Amino acid sequence: MAKKSLDRITNSWMYRASKVIGDVVIISVLFLLFCLPVVTIGASVTALYYTVYRKYHKRIDNISKDFVRAFKSNLKNGIIVHLIYLIYSALAGFNIYFAFFGWGNVRLPDWYMIVSLLPLLPLIFSLPFVYALMARFNNSILGTLKNSLTLCMMNFPKFILIWFIIILALAISIGFPPAALVTPAIATYLCQYITEKAFSRAMDVENARENTEDKNEEADPEEETSVEDTDDEESDGESADD
Repeated sequence: MAKKSLDRITNSWMYRASKVIGDVVIISVLFLLFCLPVVTIGASVTALYYTVYRKYHKRIDNISKDFVRAFKSNLKNGIIVHLIYLIYSALAGFNIYFAFFGWGNVRLPDWYMIVSLLPLLPLIFSLPFVYALMARFNNSILGTLKNSLTLCMMNFPKFILIWFIIILALAISIGFPPAALVTPAIATYLCQYITEKAFSRAMDVENARENTEDKNEEADPEEETSVEDTDDEESDGESADD
């Protein structure tokens, strides 16, 4: 009797809904806590992506362990990548401020205002995929940055949706701080619809290229063999003539 009552509760829509909300809150809280040292934001974003991927795409319910494991394994690269973006953003921001407002009595030409915005392009065209790549694939930092830029170019303008989701989540969290308990996980889940499709497409292209190369390599020995056979026939003919 007690077992039937328990099964009825666990199978109810209210229980399932509360579990979904609870999982979202746990993931988001872990993300916020591990972001507190500031320099670990990159590793925390990577762990957030990995945990959401495992939970909702692989259906593996091991939130805390997945998050901590991903955070530890990506801590070094996450800190380095985050510092790269942080320093670059600071320099780009100072450049823009200097172009628009000058420095003391120093004023730059009006045309430089437009030029000062160009350094933002590497940020716009690489940041949407960089932490997702770190969460899903093992690669060097330089390789990750290059692949992120390539994926953004391949998925233009779809990657702009990632920026829209991120900015919207930040705006909601700033306007209504309690929303930060759910927005990180929800925003990551929505972004994965774009990033995972991009990864699948890129891997299909890479596999097709590798298959083509393998076929070409298999065809080369046959061509060499046929050339050797032709040379042998010619030499036999010359011997017969002699």
